[in-house]
Amino acid sequence: MIELDLTQFFVMILSVVVGGAGLGVLVDELRERRMFREVRRNIMRCRICGTAYRKEGQDAVQSCPECASPNPCSRDRRLG
Repeated sequence: MIELDLTQFFVMILSVVVGGAGLGVLVDELRERRMFREVRRNIMRCRICGTAYRKEGQDAVQSCPECASPNPCSRDRRLG
């Protein structure tokens, strides 16, 4: 049988609680990063007026709600 002192018992309980809290913080941080990436993926900025707006649907070209200019949904690969 394993013999534990009172101090060893409390240290073991404290280490389990701290480990669980650390794991909870890590899981929360990963969930928050994933949600941030998802939100950032659905936000667009108009090339003409600079208005930020949310993507509507799966169209390849979205029109700006402010100036109605067409904006491509893919990454902009222009060099200029």
